[in-house]
Amino acid sequence: MLTCLTGFGIFQHGGVGKPHALGILTLVVLGVAALAGPKKRSFGRASPYVETVGYSVTFFFHMIPGLTETFTRLPLGAPLFSGPEDPSLQKLVGLFFLVLVVGAALQVRRLRRQQADVPAASTQGVGP
Repeated sequence: MLTCLTGFGIFQHGGVGKPHALGILTLVVLGVAALAGPKKRSFGRASPYVETVGYSVTFFFHMIPGLTETFTRLPLGAPLFSGPEDPSLQKLVGLFFLVLVVGAALQVRRLRRQQADVPAASTQGVGP
């Protein structure tokens, strides 16, 4: 959250823009993920999934300006990408999105497996 809030002061390109909207979206998703946490469980049985995917998505949201700001400035004198709209940069962000989707799917799969193991383990040893 701190990274997101400090980013609002960094993105000064003539008013409120896409980076600011992404920062607001990040804060909203962080709030939703926090509501899904183990203490609140506002989403019932879906809470662990909402929390896990939510935090993963916010990490991806931070990667977008990180990639953009880094590779439109470096290497000095000859940056890899011309700007945020550079098709090659957009492909790189798309690749990171694909990594997010695969990673989130694996996380959800693991959570499902863990939840399936809990009832089976809790019934073992029950009885006379």
